[in-house]
Amino acid sequence: MAGKYVTCNLEEIVVGEPLPCNLFIFINFRFITYLLAGDSLSRDAYDRFDFKKVKTLFILAADQARFEAWSAKAKALVKGATGGPPMLPEIAKARDEARRKAMDIFQSGHPDKAIAQTLQVSKNLVDEVMKHPYAVKSLSQLQGFSQGTVDHSVNVSVLSVYLAMQMGYSHAIILQQVGTGGLLHDVGKTQVKILDEDSVSVISEKMKAHPELGVKMLDAQQKVPNEVKLIVGQHHEHHDGTGYPKKLKGAQIYDLAKIVSIANVFDELVTAASGTLVERQRHAIKQLDGPEAHKFDPQKLEKSLKILKLGV
Repeated sequence: MAGKYVTCNLEEIVVGEPLPCNLFIFINFRFITYLLAGDSLSRDAYDRFDFKKVKTLFILAADQARFEAWSAKAKALVKGATGGPPMLPEIAKARDEARRKAMDIFQSGHPDKAIAQTLQVSKNLVDEVMKHPYAVKSLSQLQGFSQGTVDHSVNVSVLSVYLAMQMGYSHAIILQQVGTGGLLHDVGKTQVKILDEDSVSVISEKMKAHPELGVKMLDAQQKVPNEVKLIVGQHHEHHDGTGYPKKLKGAQIYDLAKIVSIANVFDELVTAASGTLVERQRHAIKQLDGPEAHKFDPQKLEKSLKILKLGV
């Protein structure tokens, strides 16, 4: 069997796109089929590899050319031509810095220390978005493709700040709370104990604990504003009371958490869709305005949809 397998980088696998060939992992000195051709790698699975610092998987040598062609095509399709200007260097730099610090939370044995550092980089990111409220109007300026939770968190942070600004929230402290809440909204996922034998349904159920676990993590940090904790704890609560963890509804949900909730679902929908980035974004907008609408405050959703539609 030696020589029949070659490595492929985790970053070359596009989340949600059907694989062109079988994907293997190497456990106990043997190759095991992880996904079959036609299956797709989920964001949760991507995160598990990423957070465990597993950077390479395996494919059959005979499939290497097919895999490389698929990866290049899938990445080009996902990113797509947006028709908008390239991301401003200042915002791109702040996003990269925020991503590095957020990744430290998931990969560090002491995430509490990384959280303290993340507060500052979140402020820097919000400051840069505030400096360019019109230059970042295009969603291509706000959102990259989210391979995993860290990229998703950065997207949610920037999107949340932009939506809040366009809704009329202008105070810097409020916008910083929104941005930090967006960046840290999934931090509780670091505390969810996932076993290799857990099924997709079991993992999904376990993940529902992450808002409360995130709040507990932030409670240990003296400098984390209570408003940020409310965002983290309530970003999966729904307007109609069908969310979690506390099934809050309507006015029971913190005002800023409602904004982050919209940005969170929007970015998740973009990741789950297929096509160019613009096509994914347009699909996500339709979903927000349709089957997902019950989850959100009607007034904030209406304003958000108007803002998002202007960006694509």
